[in-house]
Amino acid sequence: MKNHKLITLGIDPGYDRIGWAIGKGLGSKPEIIDFGCIQTNKTKNIFDRYQSIENKLQKIIKQHQPHELAIETLFFSKNKKTALQVSEARGVILSCATRNNLNIFQYYPNQIKLTVTGNGQANKAAMEKMIHLQLDIPQKKIIDDAIDAIGIVLTHAILKT
Repeated sequence: MKNHKLITLGIDPGYDRIGWAIGKGLGSKPEIIDFGCIQTNKTKNIFDRYQSIENKLQKIIKQHQPHELAIETLFFSKNKKTALQVSEARGVILSCATRNNLNIFQYYPNQIKLTVTGNGQANKAAMEKMIHLQLDIPQKKIIDDAIDAIGIVLTHAILKT
């Protein structure tokens, strides 16, 4: 498979909102094909929310046919309940990826920030600004989770070359 045809699914994991992005190609300017957020229903129990993540992610994979998953690793949270639920949702995401035979690559949050902005401690505004400057993405407000997923795709495209 040629590098310019490689399709990557980037995921910013969560259980409430999961940012996702589809990128094509490697190098410093992958083509961003699509992006968005999977939003789960806060009134549902956590297991229904995990099932919703699985169903929506499966539709994204079926539509875009990615070859790889690039996902952010977890960092330890002060809120143990939230950290556990994000970790479990991440397990759902990884399970879905393995069932669809995607090669999986993981990146640390500071690694993503450093690759995208040149500063491993960059804030959300700096990430969004650099993504708009580096990639051909409309200059509209994008939900933070989707920005992070685009950053993960960009990081993967750069570091894999």
